[in-house]
Amino acid sequence: MKLQSKVALVTGAAGYIGSTTALRLARDGATVAVCDVNGDLARTVADGIMSAGGKALAVETDVRSPASIEAMVARVLEQHSRLDILVNVAGGSARERASTVHGSDEQVIREIIDVNLMGVIFCCRAVIGHMCAQRSGKIVSVASAVAIQGQPGFADYAAAKAGVIAFSKTLAMEVGRHNVHVNCVSPGLVPRPGTPVEDIPGTNYLGRIASPETVSNLIAFLVSEEGDFVVGQNYVVDGGWSLGLKGRH
Repeated sequence: MKLQSKVALVTGAAGYIGSTTALRLARDGATVAVCDVNGDLARTVADGIMSAGGKALAVETDVRSPASIEAMVARVLEQHSRLDILVNVAGGSARERASTVHGSDEQVIREIIDVNLMGVIFCCRAVIGHMCAQRSGKIVSVASAVAIQGQPGFADYAAAKAGVIAFSKTLAMEVGRHNVHVNCVSPGLVPRPGTPVEDIPGTNYLGRIASPETVSNLIAFLVSEEGDFVVGQNYVVDGGWSLGLKGRH
């Protein structure tokens, strides 16, 4: 129970990586605010945590809205009087609408930037004053290996996630003296349930499919005392995909 007495807030917590992360932090002892734009799914995840003996609170939140974010943080603080951990998972690549830059749609671009980058910025802004005042806090934002490697058809997503990494490094510089730790985790492709996976192992050097636990395990380390001297870093979890083209061996 490494996170006993800690209060954690996870955005995008009804999604694949987000729900796995929320469950992991609860298993480690944290009280988890399960925050997602889909309130019904957020409540389902929170119920699952409580059924397993954990502590959870479901909060319907749209990270594209600063007002919704402020209300989310206020509710958590009202119920628990503290906030120790923020994990920014909410995001998405809109892969079903992926397009070259030349053929891109303005609305899709703005949606991608809003949910992946602006949501992280506004969530951090909403909690950072409280964390600095209590002189402790852990923030981990989920970026992407695409931010480092690039990927055709996903320029807007790559730009947003690269912004998350740069923003996190800068925020880490600003708040480290207040004992607030800010870091990033950049996953490679983590298949959603129902996604065809036949060709995915060939995209990395380990030759196997990633699981959401691959990401949540690293997040759990970073928000625990074991990660207390890690600040402003971006950890890539992609089985070596971002190393480049695979040659013959």
